[in-house]
Amino acid sequence: MVVKAFDAMNEALEICSDLGFEIVPGFSTHWPMGCETLIQLGHPDVAIRWADLYRQKRKHLPMPDPAEPIDAGDPASWRAALGDFRRAGDWRDLFDRELAEAPWRDVLVRWWTRLLPGMASGLTHGMIRTTHAVRSIGLADGQPSALQLGELAAGLGYWATLYVEQPGPHQLLGDARFPEILASIPRIGPDVKLGTREKGLFHHMPALNGWAEAVSRLSTPADLQSALSDMTLAFVQVNLVHDRTFPIPIMHTVTAPAAVRLMLEHLPEALHVPSYLAVWEAAAAILANFAPSHPGEVSTSAPGDVTEALPPDELAARAVEHGEEHAIKFTEACLREHALRPDQRYLLAPTRVVPKLLRFFR
Repeated sequence: MVVKAFDAMNEALEICSDLGFEIVPGFSTHWPMGCETLIQLGHPDVAIRWADLYRQKRKHLPMPDPAEPIDAGDPASWRAALGDFRRAGDWRDLFDRELAEAPWRDVLVRWWTRLLPGMASGLTHGMIRTTHAVRSIGLADGQPSALQLGELAAGLGYWATLYVEQPGPHQLLGDARFPEILASIPRIGPDVKLGTREKGLFHHMPALNGWAEAVSRLSTPADLQSALSDMTLAFVQVNLVHDRTFPIPIMHTVTAPAAVRLMLEHLPEALHVPSYLAVWEAAAAILANFAPSHPGEVSTSAPGDVTEALPPDELAARAVEHGEEHAIKFTEACLREHALRPDQRYLLAPTRVVPKLLRFFR
């Protein structure tokens, strides 16, 4: 029996939508993102089985109970709740109300604008989960289901609970380009003990000397689509040269800008460049925290033998068979980016990175 993509998404949402935002020991749950990506890769039947197995294999932390309603029309109310995980239940309730009362695109644009300065926090998982929720709505022939709207509420709610702003002028003030700008990003050594770094909660970034000046040197893009390709390709190179670094954090330097690209069609043009700037700051923050400086980052040549790169169909099949959530998401993002700007490095990165991850289907 052939399972339709829309039906598979809703069945997966039915299986897991009661779960909290995070898994033990406090990392982001990936069940909605993994399921949606499996469906995009053409495997809706696997997505249902994967959701059921994910629920069994990943121990989820409970969602904090609602404490006090957040007033979306009162900046003092909602700003006070930003970045407070104890208010996760309040944020989820707020977005459920918002999406019940207004078209989902209106809610998305209003809160994308408000949450954009906190995109980096949580390794960008709030923004990425929101993006997967929006892409899943595209599976509906007409109106999205209540479960799909609930997942959009969850994505926006999680983003709000993780919210931490980065320091800096938050402007594109220079003429630097990719990949050369990566060499100017200051780094935090792995020996520096930072309590929330592993979760990607970058409260410590104001203390990083030269950070704000370095990220603001990026040039304003003449063509945003091309600039996003420059960014994802530069960070694919980062993933390739840091082959001895724990791969999961820096994989988000590719999946995050690839996610922003997906969102542009749903956002007014006035938000396009600010979104590009926000995701650049987010990816640069991940680079600063998880990847020591390496001269190969600014090279346009992949390290090692590029002929080992697997073809797209084989990479997709291998990611599905492997089953680990980052293997699925990273591979799919690289394949999308490769389709827009063919470069063997987009194929080489998942070829090399995926085997480093623990298999989900064993």
